[in-house]
Amino acid sequence: MPDTIDLAEHGIRLFFCRLFNHDYLWFSSYEVSKVSSTYPVIHNYALSYSLADFSYGIYRGSTPRYEEDLAGFPLYATPAYREEYDKSRLTYNAVNSLTLRTDDAPRGINSPGIGWRVYLNPSWEKETHSRNSFKCYVFTFDGSVPRGVTRLGKKGAAMRIIWEEITKPQAVFWDKAIRPSHPVNPLDIAGKVDKYDPIMLPPHMLFRTAEIKEDWFCVKEGHRVHIPLRVIKRTAGGVNK
Repeated sequence: MPDTIDLAEHGIRLFFCRLFNHDYLWFSSYEVSKVSSTYPVIHNYALSYSLADFSYGIYRGSTPRYEEDLAGFPLYATPAYREEYDKSRLTYNAVNSLTLRTDDAPRGINSPGIGWRVYLNPSWEKETHSRNSFKCYVFTFDGSVPRGVTRLGKKGAAMRIIWEEITKPQAVFWDKAIRPSHPVNPLDIAGKVDKYDPIMLPPHMLFRTAEIKEDWFCVKEGHRVHIPLRVIKRTAGGVNK
């Protein structure tokens, strides 16, 4: 098994992406009773679905089909993290937004819905290397480039994507521990984890930072990209060292 894999030879391109939400972004990173809040982290499954423009019109069953869906996508993304952000809190209204009445609650009780949602405020492309954007890496398998706009969150917030390609990407097997320059999905790790900082985020936790050894990385031009297991599987015999 070689120590280096040329990803381009296997039709894999690698991009560094910055995402700017042009609207208030909301999804339930955690929810207790009627209080819902949004972390400045986007799970890579949600990001991959969005960038692949994939959704179900009709769905039978009650459990997600991540493995089947992700295997058919022409791309795969790492989790995205935003370093600087502002939040806004929206308190629930006592008035029913559909009927504009206050007396049509269960059992006719006129009581306000105590609770709120916490949104991430919009961000814009102000600086070339701004810290107010979500940063991630995207692997494409069909020769394409990431789309320039997409939608994310429960309200479909518009997201602007600025990307740059990491040319001639090579996956190198590293015995020593490396800290990737992006959050990591633990299910994407084929090696060993020395240290990690977990983020509890549905559908399962992510590592905001981690030190990983005996695994594949692309280290180039200041980028330390962990190569996910499902990407390595696309290279001949590249699963195990």
